[in-house]
Amino acid sequence: MLSTIVIVGYSMWMQRYAPPRRPAPAPAARSSPDTAPAPVSSSWPQGSAARAPAAEAAAGAGAGFEGSSPRQPLARQKGEIIHLENESIQATLSTAGGRLLSWQLKAYQATGVSRYVDLVPLNVGRLERLGNPEEGPLSVKLSDYTNSAWVLAQANQAQLSVSGWNAAKSELVLTQSLQGRRLVKRLSLPASGYLMGLDIELTGPAPEYLEVIWRPGVGLTSNDEEVLGVQPTYWNLLGGALLTREDLVRQKVAKKPKRKEGRSPFWAAVHNKYFVAALVPPESLEACEGVTGVVGEIAAEGSPDRIRAGLKFMLIPGVTRVRIPMKVYLGPQDYGILTRAGSRLERVIDFGFFKIIALPMAQTLKFLAGLVHNYGVAIILLTLMVKAALWFPSQWGLNQMKRMKDVQPQVTFISEQFKDDAKRKQEEMMRIYREHKVNPVGGCLPLLLQIPIFFALYTVLRTSIELRGAPFLWIQDLSAKDPFFVLVVLVGATMWLQQAMTPVMGDPKQAKMMRWMSLAFCFIFVTMPAGFLLYFLVQNIAQIGQQLYTNRQPTKAAT
Repeated sequence: MLSTIVIVGYSMWMQRYAPPRRPAPAPAARSSPDTAPAPVSSSWPQGSAARAPAAEAAAGAGAGFEGSSPRQPLARQKGEIIHLENESIQATLSTAGGRLLSWQLKAYQATGVSRYVDLVPLNVGRLERLGNPEEGPLSVKLSDYTNSAWVLAQANQAQLSVSGWNAAKSELVLTQSLQGRRLVKRLSLPASGYLMGLDIELTGPAPEYLEVIWRPGVGLTSNDEEVLGVQPTYWNLLGGALLTREDLVRQKVAKKPKRKEGRSPFWAAVHNKYFVAALVPPESLEACEGVTGVVGEIAAEGSPDRIRAGLKFMLIPGVTRVRIPMKVYLGPQDYGILTRAGSRLERVIDFGFFKIIALPMAQTLKFLAGLVHNYGVAIILLTLMVKAALWFPSQWGLNQMKRMKDVQPQVTFISEQFKDDAKRKQEEMMRIYREHKVNPVGGCLPLLLQIPIFFALYTVLRTSIELRGAPFLWIQDLSAKDPFFVLVVLVGATMWLQQAMTPVMGDPKQAKMMRWMSLAFCFIFVTMPAGFLLYFLVQNIAQIGQQLYTNRQPTKAAT
């Protein structure tokens, strides 16, 4: 029953949120300069820098001029490409608005393509197709001058490469002239890690607000997968998260635009299953100049490829100088890394309703993997540890089921004898249960204890980025489906055997139907991550062993 609940729930989730399968695009569409990355540069591996010029050529950039109207469209010009790099990332940025064009994580390989994971979607170079071309990753928008995302900026250097010896003194400075105002962005990188410093200064008449934006997503979107000819995956589905002093709110992609906001946020983020782009304001407004408050916002834009996060800094009327020292986290949803980054960023990981159980399990899984150096073995050990912790309540439930089976003939006889006298039948059944020390719901009570643990462990195996790309025997990625369906067959077979060994109570035809339904579930298992199927298989084998032990024990006589 517990297995059925989880499996059916997972199937319904996949039907609702999984992206539709698309036919692979024609080679000509993938090789078009307007839709595909440029050839890989020898000096920048994995094609990061090469992709940026191609995207920039497709989208263009904006040229600012002092006399332009705040709402007048600007003639876009191509910006210069600036490279950023430390031990953990390599990125490119355009001087047209200071927009990020790529942000690649050196420790993570992209699924289905030979390049690093890039947190900037491929279609950033074609923002005019997204309905709001002036906004991109790390765009800064003024309330009365939305063209600021396209105005060309002057850069103090063409490349920012940070290592241990120069980490404290290296920063990239971008300066834009915006109708009598000057907007300065200072970007700084650590020697390693994913937390970038972003210091914004605005001099001149202050607008109503200044907004820092991340859109239209993070990582490969379904449109990007179509361009690359990669099989669609469900783990890259986008979502937004906003943590305020009062609450943590989330926003999934939606068919219709939806928006959520909150004051005094810790951060506003766009994420997929494994990676996140989070905008982090300063902890206190005292660190800012000319700012009266901060409003965080997350918004679905009516498409599976569009979601947006923003921080809106409300400015003091009449001030002529504004300074906002903030941070931007662009990296994996690794609990340890997020915790060390501060600002409660670790809460972006969705451990679900049973977080109080799931979090210790996730930390235990990581600890075990550190000991055995393999996440497949760690999953097996964690499953056995959970089974050992639940052995005694599970054993009590199995004993109750066995006793229930032993008194079943008497229960059937009483039901037939007193079928016209419900009260007498109930009294006689309760007498039988008391004499044989049987609890009619005894087999179900341990299930109530196991359900939170089962769902918590399922959540851990579903969300742990450590399983992404983790190999085990013939499986190359425990977060993806088993390519040869070996685990699918084994899980179905062990479920069938487990059902066959369980004592039959009630209608034998119903028990037989449930036994064969376990094989039908194999079709659902096909899409499940291999790591979860490995857990399911070990759990089934352990349960079969416990059932064998119980069946061979003599039933204790009632005293």
